[in-house]
Amino acid sequence: MLLALAYYAVLAVDRYASSALVVVRQTDESQSATVPGLAMLMGGTNPTSREETLFLTEYIKSPDLMNELEQRVNWVERYSGQWRDPFFWISADADAETKLAYYQRIVQPHFDDVTGLLRVEVQSFDPQLAQDMLKVILESSESFVNEISHRIARDHMKFAADELLKARRLYDEKQHLLLEFQNKYSVLDAQASAQSRAGIITQIETSLSQERATLKGLEATLNPNSPQVRQQRNRIAALEGQLQAEQRRLVSAQGDDKMNLLAAEFRNLTIDASVAEEAYKLAITAQQNARIEATRKIRTLVTIATPNLPERAAYPEALYNLLTILIVLGLLYGIARFIITTIEDHRD
Repeated sequence: MLLALAYYAVLAVDRYASSALVVVRQTDESQSATVPGLAMLMGGTNPTSREETLFLTEYIKSPDLMNELEQRVNWVERYSGQWRDPFFWISADADAETKLAYYQRIVQPHFDDVTGLLRVEVQSFDPQLAQDMLKVILESSESFVNEISHRIARDHMKFAADELLKARRLYDEKQHLLLEFQNKYSVLDAQASAQSRAGIITQIETSLSQERATLKGLEATLNPNSPQVRQQRNRIAALEGQLQAEQRRLVSAQGDDKMNLLAAEFRNLTIDASVAEEAYKLAITAQQNARIEATRKIRTLVTIATPNLPERAAYPEALYNLLTILIVLGLLYGIARFIITTIEDHRD
């Protein structure tokens, strides 16, 4: 207890604490109607994202922010000037691990699970240095939050843009193949042409049936060698020849210019082009949705309480610590006396 009294009376150095309250918010206009209170006044933001706040907590304790503070405020040299308090002394030439351990003692983020607020406290022997360091921490934290959210948004937008470009290339390729087919065979719609050809064949067959019926009627009343009968037979023969020609052109197992083959190939090309077109439309919609979603999920760091300039030292809490040490020592003394008394009783 005497050692503790000597430390707090002679060696302990006053430490000033500057603190700030921040919160990570996510812009989401679609949910503004369901978010009450302060969130409505802040422009329609959704509740704090716990994950992003925890990420920020780890970033504040990271060597990256420690090194940035060293570059901007040269905190190691300014803290190393204190030599009286051995528990808060650091060498200006200390290694990185020692600096990090010391840094995590003087810079302490505290996350409140209930309110979702992050309280950042910086301890220093100089109140102005504590405030300056905390301002740098908040500036770097805001850049960190913005960069994380914008990087995610950029990745989503890049993926959607790449998919749109692939869909556009596929669509152009399928349309080019369809145009080449139409130019090669001088046909706009092979399937429609095949259907039209089938209609012509049906008409020829109908006419042929009528002409055959007429021939039977002539043969029943006239001589088989009469001019009317021969003329009717010639007409039927012409229709049969035309019918065979149209059938060969419409349906054939050989040749690339047959209407059935052209219609089948044209249908495949049309289906491929339609599928590519639908994929292209979906890619356009996906890119638009990705842009809207990325905008809605932009995170920002909102400062609830700005870094203060402390006017009196917050640490060390000498009376509280001495009282705690006295109670602990009293308990240890009592336990030790109880153990010694028990041992002596067993000896007797």
